[in-house]
Amino acid sequence: MEPGKDVNVRERGPKKAKIPRTVVVLGIVSLFTDAASEMIYPLLPVFVAALGSGPVILGVIEGVAETTAAFLKLFSGIISDKLKKRKLLVLIGYSISSLVRPFTSVVSASWQIVFVRMLDRVGKGIRTSPRDAIIASSAPESIRGKSFGFHRAMDHTGAVVGPFLALSTLMILILVVGMTDTLRTLRWTFALSMIPGLLAVLTIVFFVKEKIDHAPAVQPFAFSLKLFDRNFLTYLSIVVLFTLGNSSDAFLLFRVADAFHQSGALYSFIRKAPVLGDMVARFGDAEAQKKLVDILFLPLVWAFFHIIKVAFSTPLGALSDRIGRKRAIQIGWGIYAFVYLSFAFLDRLPGSWQITATFFLFAVYALFYAFSEGAEKAFVADVVEPDLRGSAFGMYNFAIGLGTLPASIVFGLLYKAFGAAAAFGTGAAIAGLSMVLLALFVRERRVRTSGSA
Repeated sequence: MEPGKDVNVRERGPKKAKIPRTVVVLGIVSLFTDAASEMIYPLLPVFVAALGSGPVILGVIEGVAETTAAFLKLFSGIISDKLKKRKLLVLIGYSISSLVRPFTSVVSASWQIVFVRMLDRVGKGIRTSPRDAIIASSAPESIRGKSFGFHRAMDHTGAVVGPFLALSTLMILILVVGMTDTLRTLRWTFALSMIPGLLAVLTIVFFVKEKIDHAPAVQPFAFSLKLFDRNFLTYLSIVVLFTLGNSSDAFLLFRVADAFHQSGALYSFIRKAPVLGDMVARFGDAEAQKKLVDILFLPLVWAFFHIIKVAFSTPLGALSDRIGRKRAIQIGWGIYAFVYLSFAFLDRLPGSWQITATFFLFAVYALFYAFSEGAEKAFVADVVEPDLRGSAFGMYNFAIGLGTLPASIVFGLLYKAFGAAAAFGTGAAIAGLSMVLLALFVRERRVRTSGSA
């Protein structure tokens, strides 16, 4: 088989190959970690607004956080290939995030969140590439897309659990404890996110087993782009371009909150609900009540969004094993462009339609992740040598992070200066261009069926 050659039919492995135990355990770790993170993330736009800031500072927070992670993903991937101790790096990374994340509860100004998020992402940067390399090494090639899809599904399961934990905590603090201050309620919710984070760390310590790819020794800590072929580097370049239009999902939540706040449709709907209406009515003046409605609604939408991810990530990841990685990625990117164009005009819908449209768009947006996340990572594992996978995943994650900082900051500036239509429309256009370039300039290898990864 000639390297980089296009194929229309992918070779298939055993139909009933099981997802390896290590992949399952790492999925559970991601479930706990994302549950902790998502007790905070969907409430972050409301928290930032409550501290007196808007979309620009939100862009800085998310951009700096993800770019910090990207640089560390590159170096941790390279180091993991040389040390052959990927589990250690995974443990260090998850431990840092689990200990630092709850400090969001004690910040007094929005700019301070930048440092908390940055340290949280330091942990993510250290763990991600070694973890992806462990998954690639543990999964047979014939089910590699399925394995990465399963891991993402478990991660998204945590993102379903997290918002419901946040909602339950908020309800207890308001109804049982009697809190009526927005910031204080959010702070306590953020602090309690430490519990699932610690469960993730304990799971790694006791249950994760590492499989090392054995290969001829290479010069210690030597790294060069010449180790990778032009096709792989072209793929990474297009990923960078796509990422420039792929701003933080926090902006989707900000957009929803902004549209509903202007129309008042959600507030009117909640006030008519028997239990929720009574609870909201006891929460300060009308402005405070609207903020509470946002606080309660955003985690609900976020949880729904991740339920769809959970349902489709494994089967659509497995689909890339059959139809090809490139095709699956292109479908995902096309969905992304459609959803961003639609969010651009959310506020132009009648108020009563905005609620239905929000759930519909988040459901469709979840399919973007289900099609692309597993396929993008499986593509990386397909086209590089096993002993370079840590470095390759480091480069892939670095490529994504390279575009994240300018993407989120520029998006925030466009949103503030020209409105949501300009910001979301730009993201959709860049996604469309990336689809075309991927089709024209990137070739896909056939998945080998002999042996395991």
